[in-house]
Amino acid sequence: MVSLAKIYSRQKAYVAFQVRISPDLKEKLARKSFEWGVSQASIVIAALQHYFDNDLTPQKDQLDEDEAAEESEEDDDR
Repeated sequence: MVSLAKIYSRQKAYVAFQVRISPDLKEKLARKSFEWGVSQASIVIAALQHYFDNDLTPQKDQLDEDEAAEESEEDDDR
């Protein structure tokens, strides 16, 4: 697999993408960011890195909740 860093010819390459999260989770992220004095992006990066390094998987109820939220948003867009 070719890494994005090699594609962009940089040591560290960053890409932007959007993620939909609940207002409650966003509030928690904002509070921790302020409390710890770090960016919200750095918290998300650290959380994802921890998640993947430890080979964690989403809980079934989390997946169901996320899918329901996405379906609701799609219905709102119609």
